[in-house]
Amino acid sequence: MTHLRQCLLDTYLVRLRAIAQFWDIELTATRQREAALELAQAMDDPETIASVREALSDEEGRALQALVGSGGQMPKRVFAREWGEIRTMGPGRMEREKPWQEPISPAEGLWYKGFAFFSFEQGSKGAYEAVFVPPEIRAHLPGGEAGRAVIAVEPGPEPAAVFSAGDLLLDDACALLSYVQNEEPRLISGQEWPERHKHGLLKRLRLSGEAYLRFLAHLAHSIGWLVANDSGYLRLHPDSVTSWLNDTEPDQQRSVIAAWREDRAWNELFQVPSLQPEDTGAWHNDPRLARGAVLIHIAACTPETWYQIGEFAAAIKKVDPDFQRPAGDYETWYIRDRDSGAYLSGFQSWDAIEGRLIRHLISRPMNWLGLVDLGYASSGEVDRSSHSATAFRLTARGAAILNLREPPGPSPHRPLRLRTGFRVSVPAERRYERFQIARVTDWARSGDRYTYRLTPSALKRARRKGISVARVLEFLDQVTEAPIPPRLESALTRWSQRGTEVRVERSVLLRLTDKQLMDQARASRKVGNLIQEQLGPTTALVRAGDWPRLVVGLEALGLLPEVTGVADDGDTP
Repeated sequence: MTHLRQCLLDTYLVRLRAIAQFWDIELTATRQREAALELAQAMDDPETIASVREALSDEEGRALQALVGSGGQMPKRVFAREWGEIRTMGPGRMEREKPWQEPISPAEGLWYKGFAFFSFEQGSKGAYEAVFVPPEIRAHLPGGEAGRAVIAVEPGPEPAAVFSAGDLLLDDACALLSYVQNEEPRLISGQEWPERHKHGLLKRLRLSGEAYLRFLAHLAHSIGWLVANDSGYLRLHPDSVTSWLNDTEPDQQRSVIAAWREDRAWNELFQVPSLQPEDTGAWHNDPRLARGAVLIHIAACTPETWYQIGEFAAAIKKVDPDFQRPAGDYETWYIRDRDSGAYLSGFQSWDAIEGRLIRHLISRPMNWLGLVDLGYASSGEVDRSSHSATAFRLTARGAAILNLREPPGPSPHRPLRLRTGFRVSVPAERRYERFQIARVTDWARSGDRYTYRLTPSALKRARRKGISVARVLEFLDQVTEAPIPPRLESALTRWSQRGTEVRVERSVLLRLTDKQLMDQARASRKVGNLIQEQLGPTTALVRAGDWPRLVVGLEALGLLPEVTGVADDGDTP
């Protein structure tokens, strides 16, 4: 920051004389340089600074306090928005108009009284013009501690309905890792998954929606769990995946949140559904600024207490409106309202941009990550992927991550269970064991307990990756708290020796009244090609999914079939 001496050396003589008049300093020098040096020496005095500070108007005093409280400087456009303009004048115009006698704003008053000066500062996105208090003056002013002002927001009423994501994202992260391990999806472009793999994974997730799936998949990439080979096939990074799976649940959550907080590539401003930012290359935002600021302000809220999202955003607007725009630039960001197509610019668009971004951060990533619970006006509005929430509360786990409380104790240790039908039931929080079980089984159901089934196809997949049936049985014996049933051990051992001896398939039974009709049906391409196996002179098996085409084929033969025991979805094949 430029020192007072240099500030005054860069100042017109006419303004130096105005400053000296207010500070009650009699200048003897008549040249600009000598006058600047003389004034700098006289102003650098603690008692003089304190005395002159008392002579400011109330508005000028508040403007100076805001400037000092912001670390001694603010972007010029931010300072001007709150405290008014400082008119640009050459020395001739200053001499004629004498603006120090009737300044148009508190900011201009500080300018002509020697408390405010201009400089160019280098920010993360380039240079910007700033207003600052010279360090020699700032050192003797009260309230010089830099930092964000603390928001003031009152607790709200209990909402009618609540959605708590809790640790569901951690469960879903494990499901994603298991899916990639077994299915090895091939990316289309960048990090885009094929539709069939999106649908396959979404079935396994406890939270829903494509927006959530994109967020989860991006996190997995940014943390370093997923690596695409030269052909685009996804593989797991074994060290980072194993390390995370073996962490305690609080550490798993903490590491995922830390990765999100520091991620430059995931830009929430471009994820707000009602906004359409245009990446012209002329402007950029750093998404970490918005996340960090909102987390700081949420830390000012009482944990496990409800607050209205709208009131929370209004409180940020009051004390920290430029949380994502450190240079206060509200003119050059190209952002449209998605519904109207209108450009949103100027500080008057704060609610439409910053307000919506705050709501998005709370109702999507911060909720998904388990930092906050969401409250709704009615149970019918609860939607895990929408912005219809009206309230939030900081969770106990979120408070611990923000270092406001001690972390909650560990969850009870629930056992894995072997069940009939070659099923394995795994508690959601046993993520390391879930991942290992998923490698040698087929997924059957998600929930508080995940269910997997031992099948020949899964055991074949495991064998291709070097996992023998003997190793599977050894692992099951280690992680379940009961002996392996002899019939299960016998069945798996027999399969490893003899392969698949029994098949269970879902089929449709075709019954005809006589052998002649069966011969006619088999001779027809529309029917014959659908028959899997003829069981007798008048019966045959058809794949369950082919029954609508079978009806069409029989119609072509002039036969009206009676269809029973199969679902009719009303579609025409």
